[in-house]
Amino acid sequence: MSPILVTGATGRLGQLIVERLLAQQRPVRVLTRRPDTARKLFGAAVEVASGAFADRRSLETALRGIATVLLLSPIGERLVSDQTAVVDAALAAGVRRIVKISGSDWTIEPPGRSISGDAHAAVERHLGRLPLEHVSLRPNAWMQVSLANTLRQVLAGGPVTAVNLDAGVGYIDARDIADVAVHLLLADRIAGGPLNLTGPAAKTPRQIADLLATALGRQVEAVEHQPPPLLPGAGFEQRAVAQFATLIAAGHAAVATDVVRSLLARPPRSVEAFLSDQLSAEAVLAPTADIAP
Repeated sequence: MSPILVTGATGRLGQLIVERLLAQQRPVRVLTRRPDTARKLFGAAVEVASGAFADRRSLETALRGIATVLLLSPIGERLVSDQTAVVDAALAAGVRRIVKISGSDWTIEPPGRSISGDAHAAVERHLGRLPLEHVSLRPNAWMQVSLANTLRQVLAGGPVTAVNLDAGVGYIDARDIADVAVHLLLADRIAGGPLNLTGPAAKTPRQIADLLATALGRQVEAVEHQPPPLLPGAGFEQRAVAQFATLIAAGHAAVATDVVRSLLARPPRSVEAFLSDQLSAEAVLAPTADIAP
């Protein structure tokens, strides 16, 4: 059984994917610029290939004997060149299947409104021109990013803030993204075309404030808040995130699909379940008060 190559394995989603593959006793190789971090995370359970996307020799070494690749990399100006380098090297190495973690559907369609979405779309088009079995996953906003930040803010005594309190978001749990990715990495066959991954229902900031108020047993305010203007010379990631906020405020992320359910034969995790899990974890981690003798 040949290893599955995972790029971006030391990030939040990459770790979840590697852990699931190992749980199914699948051999895994990771390509990383941080081999020490990978070894700390995974120990001897994975093969670690040290290298960078821009280094063709390290790509060729990492891809030797590989049939399946999970393609994941951070938002950045090099996303297109880095990911196409992996794709081209994979084709030359005889890789059979690539599962790409792409941008959210609303950043990609229609083109021209998100620099991040346009970058992911360029990689998707490149994949589509090649004789490789492939699928692109387009996850909606991650609960582990947006909602986790909101929860920390509320637990610190602050309100739920948003540019538009009535703009829903079809949040998806990163664990569901990982489950879908692993399913497609291991499936006998995969369907073509991008897959729009969302949670079961879109939730607005007002609704999230109400959910937290019920869970915490206290009032939680929802306050409209305009983000600070971008500074001159802002980097690619900062500009991309600002565009995400604008698109979300316009309601473009208020989407719910049945893709997770159709692939995994179960519903995706809900916002309510995610918040409950996070609050339970906070309760366990909270320091207990000292008891005087």
